[in-house]
Amino acid sequence: FQAESFRVDPTGRQSYTRQIPYARSEAHLTELLENTCENMKQYAESTDQSNGKKTYIRTSSRDGKPVTLSNVSISGDVSEKLKFACENIVGEHDEEIIDILKKEGKDMKNRICTDTLRKY
Repeated sequence: FQAESFRVDPTGRQSYTRQIPYARSEAHLTELLENTCENMKQYAESTDQSNGKKTYIRTSSRDGKPVTLSNVSISGDVSEKLKFACENIVGEHDEEIIDILKKEGKDMKNRICTDTLRKY
């Protein structure tokens, strides 16, 4: 992905061009974020029988292995609520999330979840 500067020399050429890996480009990261909330359809609500605590779990594995779905309530309503919440969070913080994802680092999850989205 080539990024050019907005500066143009007297002959009409842009004097500054740099290569940005597509995986870290703003266009690619924006596209990924837009599709992230769609994945909420793969989650369901689970209630712990011992304490009644509700959690959300994936209903399909990433690696194709079977998933245990005991005490799981699969509901379109739950999926839609998760998707709506995701869209609100991403819509409110998309620029901050993209800025974090543009830079490689080991603590991206903490920077996004703990530092940026702390109030949720």
